[in-house]
This record gives sequence, structure tokens and C-alpha cells, in this order.
Amino acid sequence: MRVLDLTDLRGALCGRMLADLGADVVKVLAPDHQPVGDAVLAHAYRNANKSGVTLDIHQPDGRQRLGELLAGADVVIENLHADERVALGLDAESLERDHPQVVSVALTDLGLDGPRAGWRLEPLPALASSGALHASGFPDLAPCSAPGYLAHDCASVYGIVGALAGVLDRRRHGRGQQVEISVQEAALAGTNVWSLCLEDYKRITPHLPSEGTRNAEGNYWVLPASDGWVRTVIGSPKQWEGFVHLLRDDPVLSGDEWNDSAFRLMNSDVIRMLAQERLTDRSRKELFEEALELRTTIGVLHQPSEFVAHPQTRARQLFDTSGRAGPVDAPIATFPVTLSATPASLRRPAPEAGASSGFAARSAEPDAAPLEGELLLEGVRVVEFGVMAVVPEMSMVLSELGAEIIRVESVARPDGLRFAGGSGDLDKSFAFNAENRGHKSVTIDLTSQEGRDLAFRLSTSADIVAENMRGGVMESLGLGYERMREVKPDLIYASSQGYGRGGPLGEMPAYGPLNSGFAGVHVLWNHPDAPYPCGTSLNHPDHIAGKLLAAAVLAAIDHRQRTGEGQHLDMAQTESAAYLLGEVYLGAGLTGRDPEPRGNRHPDHAPHGVYPSAGDDRWVAIAVCDDDAFDRLCRAVGWGTDPALATAEGRLAARDELDGRLSEWTATRTGEDAAEVLQAAGVSAMPVMGPNDHHADAHLAAREFIVTLEHPAVGRERHVGNPVRMSRLEQRTAESAPCLGADTAEVLGRVLGLQAGDLERLTEAGVLR
Repeated sequence: MRVLDLTDLRGALCGRMLADLGADVVKVLAPDHQPVGDAVLAHAYRNANKSGVTLDIHQPDGRQRLGELLAGADVVIENLHADERVALGLDAESLERDHPQVVSVALTDLGLDGPRAGWRLEPLPALASSGALHASGFPDLAPCSAPGYLAHDCASVYGIVGALAGVLDRRRHGRGQQVEISVQEAALAGTNVWSLCLEDYKRITPHLPSEGTRNAEGNYWVLPASDGWVRTVIGSPKQWEGFVHLLRDDPVLSGDEWNDSAFRLMNSDVIRMLAQERLTDRSRKELFEEALELRTTIGVLHQPSEFVAHPQTRARQLFDTSGRAGPVDAPIATFPVTLSATPASLRRPAPEAGASSGFAARSAEPDAAPLEGELLLEGVRVVEFGVMAVVPEMSMVLSELGAEIIRVESVARPDGLRFAGGSGDLDKSFAFNAENRGHKSVTIDLTSQEGRDLAFRLSTSADIVAENMRGGVMESLGLGYERMREVKPDLIYASSQGYGRGGPLGEMPAYGPLNSGFAGVHVLWNHPDAPYPCGTSLNHPDHIAGKLLAAAVLAAIDHRQRTGEGQHLDMAQTESAAYLLGEVYLGAGLTGRDPEPRGNRHPDHAPHGVYPSAGDDRWVAIAVCDDDAFDRLCRAVGWGTDPALATAEGRLAARDELDGRLSEWTATRTGEDAAEVLQAAGVSAMPVMGPNDHHADAHLAAREFIVTLEHPAVGRERHVGNPVRMSRLEQRTAESAPCLGADTAEVLGRVLGLQAGDLERLTEAGVLR
């Protein structure tokens, strides 16, 4: 696959991921390309594995060379302004006319249409648009941004889903198409997928926090150890009992009221006080190991360098230090999904100005069987042993492309997400129903041999099997990849565990809120003067990891269509969190120092932050990233010219003063009004949006992003839509999540040929439950 990459740093990870999967990616560099400050490491990481060509695409000879590259490309990725896209002939109409074979991936900040289509979003305002900023940080401080390019990285992940779907679709009719991704929509679906349905589920559980306002680490406490911090996930009564033992059975926690999770949340200050007394006699490692023995769940908060050096990370070889893609011994994160038949690899460092490499010569593309059906994956069957978030969200992506998703679950041991929200009805959990759209539910008791036999037969009828059970569980049930491939060699089998397979933690339980902590991301998602590293209450990286795994599955489907070969995919959720922030580990390795949390400030830009706007706890995110943007800001807010502020150095020296002056201006306006004024002047700004803002937003409404469904047990429910919009390929909206066991008889009858008498016998025997 040949990919032409015209993105800036906000979209560069999209091409990097395709390069990691083996594509020949050519990065187009401007003649004056010279990254400075933070951009040096970001460029080195996000453009590794690509070759490069230096072109002035605004000059005739540069545009001619661009046309020549497009003529040989399969995919082009760009995040240009609309006017520039048209001028370069990269709009859908021009590409259809001049380069009809190209699949064009447009990574747009807010989409190609809608009232805000012309707005520009730097990373901080982009996160503000998604709801993730609104949900992160301490409630008595401004909302706190994630490090890096998280919102744009979500768009990049969806971008490779669209690119690979477009190439698979082209195989059926020979023509490319335009793939449009809105960063706002991708980040909402990739970080905050539960948020839009909460308001509808208040009919069932009135206490649900539908406003989505930040509450530090939320239900998953961050607590001190002797050498740092740990984080908890307390869901079941057993986990609470084990946690009380970890606190040395403090008598304060002996009352029955502490068995109520809502009571615990309301009294988390008591937990924090006791933890300071009862946990700080042990290290993070000691607490982690003791918690395992007590059957409660503790996660270690690492610094980035600790994650790189951890035995689990080393065993799984996430980081390449060969020097092929950067300085020798500097850790460069590799693709976080290991594909057994098509292993990803690093081959070259990021290109620099003056690069002149075009696409490498290639032999004729091997014959490939096209997918059949009106929808791309129509007729493709996925059997899923999914729990919680990652694999169910992967399946939802495939469902919208047409795949049939059969979820195997149990009445006796339901998915923990079916209990989320506290409704008491396993079919009315907002979290489960947000994660499992587009699925069918088949209930089988996997503790019985006959149940395992049924599950094996069902799995080997499928094209794809996906699971995120605790490491080793599927093998113990006789449902592992090696056994299945003996019966079905072309099976694609996708596994996702918290710490990944193999290594010292390969069979350890893990939950989403702990994975970013283990990877070193959590400690950086914080204000520098905060009392402890609160990170976010969102389940990052679960939601975007599911989409990343879906992209890897599409790559495996492409391989199977060309070769007939199946393979095993292995993703660690910790590693998916790290991959989105690879420049951090590279920098720590080069300098020997771990970075400090920055909150909303940027080391190279000012003003840059989250500023108060009119109303209670209302905010607007503003990012001024160059001298011209600052001039435009001054004109928009009525500031006079000050030569001392004409350069970034001068503005950084006056950062506190600038933040104070800008806060005075924003505080008299709503966030929406402030952003409108600044965007009209060409300054990147966005109101900090939460779920209520999304529901009321005219832009999202115009783009019809929020979908309304009818759930059989819940009634009306609103959810995030599909951020991948394709000009030629039809997709479908994933339907509401299934009620428990709703499809058992239909699926087992149709797929395995079981008759009514068989189903009745198996039900009476407790096998189908």
C-alpha cells in the first residue's frame, strides 16, 4: 500500500500507524520544515517509519510533483484547511476526476460541513470539543488537559479504519473515495463514549451524573504508597472486602453502610485519610502483590521511564532501541498490536527537510479475493468473548461495516458492565448498552463441557474470534487460538488484555482506569500544583483501544483476502495508551528525566490554557501557537501592540500576566461567544463542552452525529454516532445493545443447526444460561 501523508503533527500518527503495518508512507515536508521545542520529539516519533519528500506545494513545480505522487498513491492523508484542499485538487470532486484510484482521508477538526466547519482546533481546544476535558481534573481547579494530541490521535485511529475500509472496498469496484473524520466526533467516540446516553438513563437511575462534570479520579481512588501512588478499582463485594484487608481492617470501615458503592464515593475523603495512615508503610509493588492475594485490584502509577524499564514492557518488546527509527538506545514505541502473520516493524527515522524519497518500486499487487455483499463486511461473522469495553467496542466498529457480531455471555456470570449504574436490571445498564451496540447475545455456560463444545463450534464457524478475558482463561476453556486454528486455519483471532499476553503480568487482571496509570500517562494528566495525580475519571485508553484493535483486524482481513491466511492479534491496553504518547518516552530516554505534568500550559506557546467564561463552572480553551495568531488575538480582544510580546519568548516570560488579562476578557462572555469571536479572527478556541452542550450543539445536530435508538428494555436512548464518513461505501448504524440471551435460540439454530428439542434440553440442563 502506498500512502501520501500531507498532515501536520496533529494528524501525523495516522500515517505512522499505516507505516507500522507495512505501508510505504511518503511524508511531504515543506522546504522550511524545522521543528522546534516540543515539536522536535513529536516529529521524530510521529513521522518515524516514513520516507519523505520536500515540496513547496504552493508553487507550480511543487504541485506538479504532488500530482505525480498522487498518481501512484493508494491513500492520501491530509488535514488541510478547506481552501487549501481545493487549491491542491484534494477535494472529493477533483480527486474523483484526476486520481479516481485514491482513497482520500480528510482529518478535519470539525468536519467538512456544519456551522463550525471552518474552525481550527489545536490539541487543547480539540479536547475541549470532545467532553474529555470537561470530565478531567479536580473540581476546584480548571478542567485539565491530557498530554499530547489525544483528540487528534483519536481521529488518526479512525482515519486508518476508514483508509483500510476504503482500500478493501476499492478491491470490489476499482475506485477510491473520500473518507471524512471529524476530530471532535472521533475524540467524543474515542474517549467519552458513555456520555451522551446518561441523560436518557436517568429515567431508570436518577442519580446518574449526566452532566459529566469532572470529579478528579472519580470512583477509582488514587492513594499514596511509600514510593508513589496506586489506583484502585473496587466493583464487587469481594474486591471491597479485599481492599478493607489491605487497609489493615480499619474498624472505621466495619459498618454495613460501607458495602454501598454510592456511600463509599460520597465518603471518599475518609478512604483517603485512612489510606495515608494505612498504605504508606508499603511500596507500590508490595501493595500490588498483596492486593492480588486479597483478590482486590490495585494498579501502580508509573513514571514514563518506569514503564519503559518494567519487566512486562521489556518482555513484550514494545519499545525499539535499535536506532533504526531514531537515536540508538532511545525508546521508540512500536505498533501496540502484535500480528502473528504480518508483524509490524520500524525501518527508518523520521524524514528531515531536504528529503527526496518518493514511493519505492513495487511488483504487481497479488491477486486478492474481494469482499462480497452490499456492506463491506456483510457475511463476515465475529464471535466475541468480550467483557467490559475494549473488544465490544472493536466489534461495534465492525458491525457498522456490516459484520455479524455474536456475543457469548453468561446468565450466571454476567459482564460486570451489566451492573453499571445500579439499576438492578442487567438489560438497563447505560455502560453495557453503550459498549455493545450492534451485537447479538447468546448465553452459554462455559463451566460445562457441553457449553464449551458449543462455544468452540460457534467460534470455528466464524471469520473472527475476539476476546479480552483475563490472560490464560480462553486457553483453560479449550477456546484458545492454537486449538481453533487447527480446525480453521484462516481464522483471525484478536486478543486484548490489560498488560498483554506473556511476560510476568500476562495473566494478571486489569481494568481500563489502571492501564494508563501503568503506562505512565496518568501522572502527566494533571495540573503541576495539584495535591496528587488525579488523571481523569474517564476509562482511558479503553474506548480508543477498541477502535485501534478494529483497525488491526481490518489489516488482518486485508492480509487474509490476499493470502488466505489467518492470524493471531495481541494487544495490551497499557501499550495502546503509551503508543498515543510515544514522544514522552522518547524524550525521557534521551534526557534521562521524566517530564512533569503541565496542566493546560504549553512549554512553547502562550497564551495557552483554559479560561473562565460567564456562568457557573464554564470555561473556554484557547491556544495561541505563533506570532500571527497572537496578533489576531490582540485585535480580537482589543489589546494594543506591545513589542515585548511580539515573540514566543516574550509571551512565555509574561505568561501569568497574559493569562490574567485574557481571563478578564473571557469571564464577561459565554464560552461559545468567546470562541466565536476568536475563531472569526483565526485564533484556535473552543468552549469546554460537556454532554449537555453536545446535546444542544447546533453543529453536531447539523451533522446528525448523535444517533437516537430504541432499546427493547430502556426505550429511547441517544449515543455517539460513527465518526467515519465515506463518500462511496455504505455503512449502517449499530443497533441497540442486546438483552441478555435474547438471541440464543435464533443464533444456535441458524448457525449450529440446533433444533427446538436440542435447545430445550440444553436449557433444562443449564448449558444455555
